[in-house]
Parts: sequence; structure tokens; C-alpha cells
Amino acid sequence: MKAETAKTPNPFAEAFAALAPARATSPYGRVQEDAFATFERLGLPTVRDEAWRYTNLAPLTKRSFRPATADGLMAANLQSGIAFFDESATTRMVFVNGAFQAALSDLSGLPAGVEIRRLDGPAPLPEADASSFRALNLAFLSDGVTIRVARGRAVAAPIGLFFVTAPTDDDRMTHPRVIIELDEAAIATVVEIHTVLCDEEGRFGTHPYLTNAVTDVRLGQGANLTHIKVQTEGSAAYHIADLRVDIGRGAAFTGHAHALGGQLSRQDIRARFLDEGGECRLYGLQALRGQQLADTHVTVDHAVPNSTSEVLYKGIFDEQAHGVFDGRVIVRHGAQQTNAVTTNKNLLLSEKARVDAKPQLEIFADDVKCGHGATVGQLDEDEIFYLRSRGLTPAEARRLLTFGFAREVSEKLPVPSLKVRLDGALAKRVEPSASGDCVL
Repeated sequence: MKAETAKTPNPFAEAFAALAPARATSPYGRVQEDAFATFERLGLPTVRDEAWRYTNLAPLTKRSFRPATADGLMAANLQSGIAFFDESATTRMVFVNGAFQAALSDLSGLPAGVEIRRLDGPAPLPEADASSFRALNLAFLSDGVTIRVARGRAVAAPIGLFFVTAPTDDDRMTHPRVIIELDEAAIATVVEIHTVLCDEEGRFGTHPYLTNAVTDVRLGQGANLTHIKVQTEGSAAYHIADLRVDIGRGAAFTGHAHALGGQLSRQDIRARFLDEGGECRLYGLQALRGQQLADTHVTVDHAVPNSTSEVLYKGIFDEQAHGVFDGRVIVRHGAQQTNAVTTNKNLLLSEKARVDAKPQLEIFADDVKCGHGATVGQLDEDEIFYLRSRGLTPAEARRLLTFGFAREVSEKLPVPSLKVRLDGALAKRVEPSASGDCVL
């Protein structure tokens, strides 16, 4: 259900007009004009839209966002501020404030049959669809990446995509786009990290900025992709992300999504099966505190028979944090022998934290195995008492139980160095005495 969208002020019109000279020489110029017209027609979603009822974007209308630039940022300073490049992926592309950074990137070890290139030429792009933020992303597209793995190729090491924002004193925005294509029987792991550049004391600027990211995945027959998305934006950031996955015959997609940063974050994930025998597994963890809001919408579309999906999302919310989970599984007519389960589990660490969870099943076939469920709870006082009787302090007991709650998701990460980093980030989220704002 979608209410009629009320027209809201357009905080992007001035910035789009200022880029007219650049569009005149861009291979995307006409597409960008059409995309912005689509955005103007749709407008920003409001709380009157069912899919956005818990996420108020009104603060965005009060900003005057302009495209971010990397002017004045030295590669040496960036390298010292982002220590996990070499740990997470030897093959990597790094973008700072939306601009590709060759000095921080490394594509020298690409195996044969793997192509990674920037979206800086006449590469094919999908047209903007009926989504405000996807249209906005295309309208302001300036840089991004295409990854293509040829038939039968297996990429052993993770491919890293790092999107870093260096905050400034005015409203800035970036609109990265990633296209991942795996041909028949290809195998790869892609790590996509969106983070903020911190100073030596672990602090970052408090001025708002916007990241509006789009990732499109296409998997050929028998292909297998593991996609890891980590969001550790600054405390004043708005992070909007849209992931679309098309799964071919016998192909498998495993997605990991970890959200720890941002004032407001929204993640839309839409996976659809194009042919039989496919698998889709989505694992997510949100860990928030303060007045952070994280809104996750997942749609898995079983349009063909004999496909399997598993969705497991967990949330840990402290202080006045707010989590939203909407998980929708559609089993269409004729999609027999579908196996689908959606689970959302949430842990509230304070009386003022809250969660709105809505798992949904829409089933139009009869020979299926489907289930869904959601839970919201607090730490078990009996378990805390037991751990204290074994010599742990109250804080240590709560931390141990919180990590145990998250482990069901975090242990599934296939990149050990990244798992260690995320465990440390989670510790900062659940430990009130942790210093610094940065979590990676």
C-alpha cells in the first residue's frame, strides 16, 4: 500500500542545476536529466508512505546538499586514517568523497577473467526505475565501479570496495554505484565498506552528509557470490542504500549487512529468482545507540519453482536507538517447492530503545515450506546473575551475553580479518565507556 506522496521541498535542485556544464560533456548526460525528472516527479518519500512510516526524511529537506569533492585531501593522510585496507582485501578500489583514489587502490593482482573498472566511460547503466533514491543516484552519478567475473572463474581473495567520506563544514553528498556481474559458474567475494575518515583521536566531523548508494548484482547460471556490506558512517550521516540481486538458474547469493553508523540509515534489499534451483541467504546485524535509526527492508521474490531463501537479521539497540525491520517473502503462482524462512531477533539494552518488526509472507502456491518470525527482548537477568556468581562484573556479564546474541550472525562472516574488526566495532557500540566515535 502506498499513500499519495505529498510534495516536499527539493534540497537537490540547486546542486543539479550547477552541474549542467558537466552533464553537457558526460556520456550519461541525457540519462541523468531523465533520472532527475523522475526524482522530481516522485519526490522524497514521507511517513505517509507505508514503506517509510517509521523513517522521517523531513530533516533532509532542510539541507542544501552539494556533491562532495576530494580536493585538498592527501593520499598519505587518508592511508593513515584507514588502516584496514590491506587486512580486508588485497584487490581493492578506494573512493574518497565520491572520487576514485588510485594511490590507495590496488588492482595489480587481478586473476585472468576478472574485470574491474570505473564507471567513467560509456558503460551500460540501468534506467532509473520508480524509486526516488535510485533515480537520484543516477542523476548525480559521477563515479563507481563495475566488477565482472568470466565464466568458470573463481576469485579466491575478496575484492574490496571502500567508500570513504571525509566530512567538511557544509552539506555534502556522494552517490556511488556498483555493478557486479558473475557469468556462468563464476565464484567471488566482494566486500563493500561505507565509512568515515577519522582523526588521530578517533573523532570525526559532526556536520551532516549524505551517502546514497546503489548496488546491482546479476548472477549467471551456477554462479556464487558472497557480498559483504559494512556501514560505519559518521554520527551525523544519512546513509541510503539500495541492493538489487537477480539470481540465475542454480546460482547462489549470500549477503551480509552490518549497520553500526549513521544518524539515519536505510537499506533496501530486493532479490528475485529468475530460474529454478537458486539460493539466497541474507544475514544482517544492526548495533545502534544514542538516537540512531536503522531501517531495513528486505524483499525476496520467489517467481519460479524450486528455490531457497533464508533471511536472518538481528538488532542490538541501546539508549534511544530505533530499529526497523520489514522482511517480505513473495511466493508467486507456480513457484512450487519453495523453501523460505525469515527470522528477525532484537535485543533492547535500555527502556527507551525500540524496534518495529514486520516479517511478511505472501504465498500463492501450495507445495512450499515457508516460515517467519520476529522477537524483541532484553537480557535475561537470571543469566546475568549466574555469570556474576562466577566472578564477572555486571558490565562484563552484559557484554558477554550481548556478544553471544550477535554471534549467530557474526560467525557466518567468511573474512576473518573483517570479523575481528567488526567484533571490535560491536564492543564500542555496547561498551558505554568506549572512547572515540569511529568504530572501525
